[in-house]
Amino acid sequence: MIGGEIDLIPDDINWRDRGCEYFPSCLNCPLPKCLEDEPRGQQRLRMRARRTRMVELRQMGKSVKEIAELFGVSKRTVQRALQNKKSATQKEGFRI
Repeated sequence: MIGGEIDLIPDDINWRDRGCEYFPSCLNCPLPKCLEDEPRGQQRLRMRARRTRMVELRQMGKSVKEIAELFGVSKRTVQRALQNKKSATQKEGFRI
């Protein structure tokens, strides 16, 4: 008992690991912090995935214009995403 309250151990709690829209299980989630606990966490994950896909398409030989048309964004947005991905890779020691 803590401060007059019963200390419930995890086995005594009816909790279901339902995950989220991105990962089916909280206990097996690869992220260090829950997206729900991070400010704009879901938005950041979507943007990171978009940048990664833009880089992949560029490496496959697609032009910046073609990538912009695929995503419905400006060419400058694609250029910025490609540059940001390059900078992030250098800062993080090649972790993407």
